Amino acid sequence: MVADMNHASWIISAKSRRLALIALVLGVAILVISEIVGYVVQRSGGRVQVSNVTFQNFNGILVRAKLLRPSDSGAAYPGVVYIHGYQNNRETSDAYCIELARRGFVVLEIDAIGRGNSGNPNDPKDPDFDGTYGAKSALQYLRGLPFVKKEATGMMGHSLGAEMAYTLALQDATIQALSVSGFAYTDAANLQQPKNMLMIFGKYDEYRGRMTGTRNFEKEWMLSPQTKKVIDAPNPQFSTTYGDFAKGTARRVYMPYVTHVQESHNPGAIAEALNWMRAALNPPESLWIPAEQQIWENKEAATLVAMLSGIWLILPLAVLFLNIPWFRPLVAPAQSGYWCTARDRLRYAAINGLLMWLYLPLIMVMFAIHVYVIPIDKAFPMMMVNGTVWWFLCINIIGFFILRGWLNKQQKIGIVSWSDLGVPEQNGKVVIDLKEIGRTLGFAGLIFLVVYGLEHLLEAVFLIDYRFIFPFANDLTPYRVGMMFLYFPFLLIGFIQMGLFLHGQIKIKPRKGLISTFLAASGVNILVMVIPIILMLAVQYIPLLAGGTLPFVGPGGVMATFMINLFHIIGVLVIVLPVSTWLNLLTGKIAPGAVVNALLVAWMFASSQVIAPIPV
Repeated sequence: MVADMNHASWIISAKSRRLALIALVLGVAILVISEIVGYVVQRSGGRVQVSNVTFQNFNGILVRAKLLRPSDSGAAYPGVVYIHGYQNNRETSDAYCIELARRGFVVLEIDAIGRGNSGNPNDPKDPDFDGTYGAKSALQYLRGLPFVKKEATGMMGHSLGAEMAYTLALQDATIQALSVSGFAYTDAANLQQPKNMLMIFGKYDEYRGRMTGTRNFEKEWMLSPQTKKVIDAPNPQFSTTYGDFAKGTARRVYMPYVTHVQESHNPGAIAEALNWMRAALNPPESLWIPAEQQIWENKEAATLVAMLSGIWLILPLAVLFLNIPWFRPLVAPAQSGYWCTARDRLRYAAINGLLMWLYLPLIMVMFAIHVYVIPIDKAFPMMMVNGTVWWFLCINIIGFFILRGWLNKQQKIGIVSWSDLGVPEQNGKVVIDLKEIGRTLGFAGLIFLVVYGLEHLLEAVFLIDYRFIFPFANDLTPYRVGMMFLYFPFLLIGFIQMGLFLHGQIKIKPRKGLISTFLAASGVNILVMVIPIILMLAVQYIPLLAGGTLPFVGPGGVMATFMINLFHIIGVLVIVLPVSTWLNLLTGKIAPGAVVNALLVAWMFASSQVIAPIPV
């Protein structure tokens, strides 16, 4: 079908510039206000001091951490080291750490080695490899602070971070308290060690088999051999404390009705940990707040708003930059264009959805190549990113050939051309214009530098990342800048094909105005890309929540890990799809949006994803 899809005259008008400038100012204001709100919550309205700290691990690798401490000066407080899980960074720990600090604890939450802004791990075969990824040195650093009671220190962690905390507490009898979530104590534990141990484990935790060896955690764990070694009671129960805090023998298991990721942000689990550390380490009673009165949700909401407003500043920025004479030729002249019927869109989206369902098969093929043919982690060290990018690249290459066959048929009957899909053409052939490519790269690069620069500046001031439940984007170390450009070309190929599909093959009939067309097109594009992922998650989680069966686990839980990763991928798509939709509407081309989105996602992956072996 054919309709007018171009808004070139509006884009270069004085009205558009004025509206874009107003939107930019409002967006920056929302961003800054959100950061301030997050900062105030993080500091508990002034009750807590928050600072960046760095220290060297025993093997020379740099560790970055966030230090939270009560604002009252001159006093010493109990101290806690918190270690996040495998595919996270320090700010994932904030839900627990903010609540601890405002109740009289000094808390050190680290970027575990290979995460965030800490250094990269050395080879696991090296003699000085640190299996705790900086946790051991973090405890030493915490105890060296003059405002920490060295005799009252504890360890906390989630998932792999909980395993690190548990390992240290087993070895170090001076650690007076331990709280682990998403990890289970092992046969190595006994009635005396680790001291004062709380275990938090969700009923629907995806790693139940790997962590606990049970088929039904709720029915089996409290009667397991591991539990019999640590709890001296004939019929131990959940949510019951056994042993004596004064003797270090206190034990408790709490089971929230949540999955693995939710354990990091569950109010009930957080309240359990707060009360446990209070009983074990005795913070000042004058600073205690009832454990149920929690504020961390407000920071999580603030960082979500900050992230959305900070990245969607691209929308007004694009209008302003397209009014710069050098970039103005990127705006295509007014023309009639193809649009897709609802019936055809449903058919094409179904084919694309089937391609997206190749997620686990393609990732497992990549890991088979890595394990049995040639290791790829030396050249591409972000193994979780490798799986996601490999899938994204493969399905879009396949999708391109499917789309190319469709386009050939359409060209023969004169319905659709390359230009209708947002690709410059002449006489039915794609035109490669080096000047156009240069303008596109400059336009996208300038937009990205503004968006990244704002995040980098505000993170330096307020110590807050762009995040919501999962880490999404934060400041880049020089090494991670290299990682960004390593993965950028592969992401760009994928986003070019995604643009051909979303903004070309299945694009909607234009509405009366640019904004209404943008909102409708963004909604359709998000649904087309996200629904297949939701259906994949349904196959995994409906059996888990309904009957306790997890269909996709894999060796060491690797399939479960990548299924959890789909939640993050949904978040990334919801953020970036409106960006490319808007840029396509402004320019009539797919390239600007593809380059900008490739830069954004490469930034997200490079800054927030792990550089370490997958623990399988």
